[in-house]
Amino acid sequence: MCQSLHPEFLAAARRIWEGVEADALQPDYAGIGPKVRTASGIAEDFLLSGPAAPGLPGLVNLFGIESPGLTASLALGDEVAEMVAAD
Repeated sequence: MCQSLHPEFLAAARRIWEGVEADALQPDYAGIGPKVRTASGIAEDFLLSGPAAPGLPGLVNLFGIESPGLTASLALGDEVAEMVAAD
């Protein structure tokens, strides 16, 4: 088991999966994905916010993009590259 895992985590995991071995556990990210809304309350598909929006050089935010779109979209990657290059 990863040294950073606490014994309490293993105990909690075993409440769900009784036979899980400590070596099968690996810390990883889990989070909440935001859903984008405009001021009028209409949901957009997604939002790209380039460096000019927050005023922080090099910062690009991608909001409301479901995992497959974010990880598989070359078009989004091209757009982000253009934003960063223009900064």
